[in-house]
Amino acid sequence: MLRLENIDVHYGATQVLWDVSIEVGEGEMVAVMGPNGSGKSTVLKAAMGLKKPSSGRVVLDGEELQGRSATVRPRRGMSIVLERRRLFPRMSVRENIMLGGYARPSAEAHRSFDWVLDLLPEIRPHLDATAGKLSGGQQQMVAIARGLMARPRVLLMDEPFLGLSPAMVKNVFAIMKMINGEGVAILFNEQNAKLSFAMSHRGYLLESGRVVLSGSGEEMLEHPEVKRVYLGVREAVS
Repeated sequence: MLRLENIDVHYGATQVLWDVSIEVGEGEMVAVMGPNGSGKSTVLKAAMGLKKPSSGRVVLDGEELQGRSATVRPRRGMSIVLERRRLFPRMSVRENIMLGGYARPSAEAHRSFDWVLDLLPEIRPHLDATAGKLSGGQQQMVAIARGLMARPRVLLMDEPFLGLSPAMVKNVFAIMKMINGEGVAILFNEQNAKLSFAMSHRGYLLESGRVVLSGSGEEMLEHPEVKRVYLGVREAVS
């Protein structure tokens, strides 16, 4: 479905991704995990067209997307939930959500809005509230709702658990599983290896802008290097 092939990305003269290849299959949930500065967010920005790769290809359902603007990609079935929500704080919740349907005809956007509220009924009581007055967890739900307005086949989520309480992390996790159960593939990034790989069909580990390990979620959790470095588990010495 979605493939990033041999992606290099520079910010000015500084290279931040080297030869990164990542694939998301139909209906999969795929995690990109790594420490701060590893390039996780840049992977999603390159996929969405928010950052132009220096080389490599972005392919969705066989169509090459590099060179196309980020505004085109929602029409092709891809949308993104940005890090730290990035809502318009003085606009209402309703207005923020409806912005996610800008690329769709009005009637389709209103059908999408009804579908999103059926998926996330917790938002209904807050539709006329100012987005900036919501809690962090509530704002994250609004950001997810906005991302779903495009009715994507692939949803990109940039650090969806950042700054949330443990209870709200569980809630967002459940929402992601529900969305995935609706047939929406999800590519997300996160620093928590146990959470990332436990909830994913497959995972990738980035270090210093390079993919150093990939496999199924279970394989990633059981890999000795992941256990040692990211889970703090040391193998017993015989």
